[in-house]
This record gives sequence, C-alpha cells and structure tokens, in this order.
Amino acid sequence: MSLRASILKTFHTSMWNKAGAVVILVFILPIICEKGPSATRSNSINKLNGHGKIEDFTSSPQIVGCGACRMREEIKRRSLEVIKANLLKKMGFQTAPNVTGRVLPQVPSHILAMVEQGYTTGMQSDEPLFRTGPSIIEEEDDYHAKTEKVLSFAQPYPRLRHSWRGHDILHFTLSDNLLKYYVGNATLFVYVKGVERRPLPSFHLEVFKVYKNSDHPDSPGMVRIASKRVTQPLGRGDWVKIDITVMVSEWFKSSRDNYGFILNGTVNGRKVIVTENTYDGGSKVPFTEITTTGAKRRARRNVALICDDKMNEPLCCRYPLTVNFYELGMEFVIAPKSYEANYCAGECPPVTLQDYPHTHLLRMASPNSVAPCCTPRKVSAISMLYYDNFDNVIYGSLSGMVVDRCGCL
Repeated sequence: MSLRASILKTFHTSMWNKAGAVVILVFILPIICEKGPSATRSNSINKLNGHGKIEDFTSSPQIVGCGACRMREEIKRRSLEVIKANLLKKMGFQTAPNVTGRVLPQVPSHILAMVEQGYTTGMQSDEPLFRTGPSIIEEEDDYHAKTEKVLSFAQPYPRLRHSWRGHDILHFTLSDNLLKYYVGNATLFVYVKGVERRPLPSFHLEVFKVYKNSDHPDSPGMVRIASKRVTQPLGRGDWVKIDITVMVSEWFKSSRDNYGFILNGTVNGRKVIVTENTYDGGSKVPFTEITTTGAKRRARRNVALICDDKMNEPLCCRYPLTVNFYELGMEFVIAPKSYEANYCAGECPPVTLQDYPHTHLLRMASPNSVAPCCTPRKVSAISMLYYDNFDNVIYGSLSGMVVDRCGCL
C-alpha cells in the first residue's frame, strides 16, 4: 500500500466514521506559514516585527538539488531568530534577563535532576527522529509557558522595616506571570544551625504572616500560620522543610496583601535559624518551592511526515534544528543547554493534497484559493529551568517549541 493511500485510509477510519461537523483548527506556531498570492509555495518562515505583526521570511517556487540545501540553511538561520523571539515571549520577557556579573542563587540538585530526567526520557518529543509514515496524534492547543515549579528566595521586605520586634521581615517577589496560576503546594526551606555535641536541643520553628494594620500603618501585625518542632542537627547544620501552602495561596489570590513573613526559631534565647543573606555567602537564605497548577487545554488530532536532513527530498518534510541557548545569548537559561527544535521545508504540490483530508477539502471547496505550504502540524513542549528578573528559579513547560511533524496547510 502506498504512503498516501495509507494516510488516507487512516483518516477515513478515524474521522469520517464519526457523525458531525468538521472543525478546522489552525495553530499559531513558532514557524508560521503565511499564504501568499503565488500558485505554488514551498515553505514560509515568519517573524514578529517591531509592531507585533508577522513578517514572511522565505518563499520559493521550488526546492531541488543544491538550491534545496541553500534554502534549508536560510530557513534554519531565520528559524532560530523566530524561536528566540517566541521563547522570550512565552516566558513573559520583553528582553532576555541579563545575568552577567550577577551573584545568582544556587539551584538545588533535585531540581536540576528533574529537567535532566525529563529531557532524557522523551519529554521534548514522543517520536523517533527520522521515521516516515502516517500516524494520528494529539497535541496541546495552547501558547504560553506553563509554569510547574518556582523556587523563590527570600529577600528583606522593601517597604517595611527589615527588623521589627527583633525579627527580620522577609519577602518573596512574585511576578504577574506567576500569579496567574493556582498553588498546588508551597514548601519553605529554612537552614538550621548545628551543634557540636549532644544532647541535641529542640525548638519550635514558627512562620508568621505579616499583614497591614489599618489602625497603625507603621506597626504591621502578624499571625502564625505554621509551626514545627525541630531538633538541632549535629554538625554544621541542615535544611528543614515546613508547609506554607495556605500563606502562599493567599498571596497568589491577592498580591497586594503580600507584606512578607517572619521566621522564629530560638534555643535559650539564641537564634538558631538563618534568615539573613550574609550567612555563608548567601547560600543558606530561606527559599520556597512552589508547585503550580492550571487549567488543562483542549487537544486536537493531526498527521504529517518526517525526513532526514541529508535527504534531497523536494516534498514537505521535517528536518532537524538544534537550538543552543548560549549561542542565542540566553545565558539566563539553566537547563537544558540546548534542544532539538526541528523545522519544516518542502513543496506541497496538488498531488499531495489527498494525503491531508482537511486541506484537500478546503482546496476542493475553493479551487481558486492560494496553494498550501509546508508548516508544522504537530508540536510539543520543552521543559526548562531559568532565572527571571528577580533571581527566582523557574521550572516550566513551554508548549509549541518543538516541531514533531510537518504537513501541507
């Protein structure tokens, strides 16, 4: 059975046996196909200009021989520009955060392991690199980065006295991009100083939420929201975890009520917890690990083909494209250092339209319309770990940044 016949049979079986209307969904992807007036189109790469509109990069009537190699190299170069612009926009940045010369907080090893494990177990793509053939898949129909975890490091609260009744008022700076999510869990990590000999003393680690006192604006109030009995460790010290989900959830609901928090932990009147950023070079400052949740997105189905970059294939195919964040000037990305984004290139002659039922229907309904072009038909997300402008460590999933399959649209 031919490739086209196999695809057509697959679509007839999965879609045309179901009653109901056919809905055509169009994705806005990192590489967008913009149809022009020409009768035949190969591939079109687009870029956001300064006015927020899409600019067409390339358009050629044919891609054959050495000309195909040159065209694909040009598509690669311009695709990298589009990918960088989309990455920054999905992260909520107008420009890349400048981390040069800044003392950045140390990322815990278990967070780094999450990204590395996700990358090696196939989170970036669920398909082999160069397998061709028909298949039906589902993909997420959303755009912006989906933040999954946030590491926010405590800082002195800027608008209140840093010390109040002998306690430091600490604060987590949370951007608007983070506050749009729901809080699934929030854990506070506090470093407890150790002792040199036994017996090991114990104490109550307390977390107080600071609120604005309407009667006395210069004297804030506080309410205890968490308490945990802790035994001082033997040796240098160790991290202690305490749940602060309720407090952080309230801040996510109303950021204006985020007046910070106070930590208390003493043994015989001596503070045994670290709250200042000057202790041990700032490596023991309290931080919170926030797990966010959000609404699930709707899914859709699609079909496409995949090719090797070394093949001299004139038809629409997916080709490999490696994105190196350092080379793109995105040093604020912690992990991964690079990923496979892929891109689409090739011709969409009329004979191939039967392989794509939706496009074929549109062509039959409007025979005088512009010809389809090669564009992503299935995309997937990448998981990334990066710093924001407030030195928070963000672990999130950016949808639509990996082209898994290409097709004519």
